[in-house]
Amino acid sequence: MKAHQEKVEKLEKAVKEAEHLTPEEKSMTLEKIAEWKLEDKAFSLLPLELEKLSGKIVPILEEIGLL
Repeated sequence: MKAHQEKVEKLEKAVKEAEHLTPEEKSMTLEKIAEWKLEDKAFSLLPLELEKLSGKIVPILEEIGLL
């Protein structure tokens, strides 16, 4: 569980720092991540669900080793 939490935190940080995402895309993505954390969504679903939100998230997922 702790490993998943660390990956989610890493993902949140990468999204916040992403230069290729608009502020609106960042906000929307971070909102979804926060919702999923509350819902305790399986971590394995996060990359797939985020990719559906925006194709721009793929480089971030690749960068932090989730794809």
